[in-house]
Amino acid sequence: MVIGVCTYNRGERILRTLRTIAEMDRAGGRVTRCVVIDNRSSDGTDRIIDDFIATGPAIPMVRIREERPGKPEALRRLFQETDEPLLGVIDDDCLCDPGWARHILRVFDERPRAALVGGPVSVVWETGPTRIADIYRKSLVDRSLGDREHMLTGPTDFVVGAAQGMRREAVLQTGFLEAREMDCRRGATLEAGDDVELCIRSRQLGWEIWYTPSARMGHLIPESRQSVAYIARLRESICRAEPWLQWIAGLVDAERAKRELSRARALRLKTQLFDWRPGRRRVRLAERLGRERGWAGVAERVGVNPRRPGAGDRTGA
Repeated sequence: MVIGVCTYNRGERILRTLRTIAEMDRAGGRVTRCVVIDNRSSDGTDRIIDDFIATGPAIPMVRIREERPGKPEALRRLFQETDEPLLGVIDDDCLCDPGWARHILRVFDERPRAALVGGPVSVVWETGPTRIADIYRKSLVDRSLGDREHMLTGPTDFVVGAAQGMRREAVLQTGFLEAREMDCRRGATLEAGDDVELCIRSRQLGWEIWYTPSARMGHLIPESRQSVAYIARLRESICRAEPWLQWIAGLVDAERAKRELSRARALRLKTQLFDWRPGRRRVRLAERLGRERGWAGVAERVGVNPRRPGAGDRTGA
């Protein structure tokens, strides 16, 4: 297994991630190396990574620069630069439990049809948390699916993209690296749903998605991601993605799209008129607007006229 880290302008913070990878249990040498894809960083992250590599970490490590922005582009480059049949893909703000890779590998060994494997991800607050961040901690990738190892069988069930094991053969079969419906984060632009789409497409091809509680991961949340403004943007993106993921999973026809769009518009209007709670109002409005935009786009895709030009745009608010 190769460990891949996709990074953009993380600065000194990436050192915490790299140190946990260097201290990882390499499962008797089965974890061969770590490849860091520098996704066009411009803040000195490249120098910080190179300096860390020069210290001679326990795991062989290399940095490769990718000029095209976006995690899918970095992921494509990771696949191009490696040939291991199994990959562990970890975000640059994650803290690995020492046994993470060993537990992921065990599931792949036991489940030959497993395409993607993940475990619980727990928020690690750098400061705070603020009240609004704590309320929406699940949206900040604080996620556990219980203490039992199991296959995820629901049409939109997923393991989070922040930390997951991938079987190369399965991912390549989906065509996800070449074309996809959902976008992702690109620098300051928040998008959501690409990790869910990959799980959906894998499952549609007969592959399996597995969750193991043993593969634990921490997720660093800085102060900058705890403001009302940030949480509102994040929730708008997540809610906008949800209807599209329902459509990708084959759960939406024209009648449902029309019904859901009407409901989304009514809920947005209700929130505008009656919800005056400070902070929460801004987030709630962002959620309602995101869901309305998502259903408008899906409605147009399935042949329902949303009657609002541009309402289905999947770009940020």
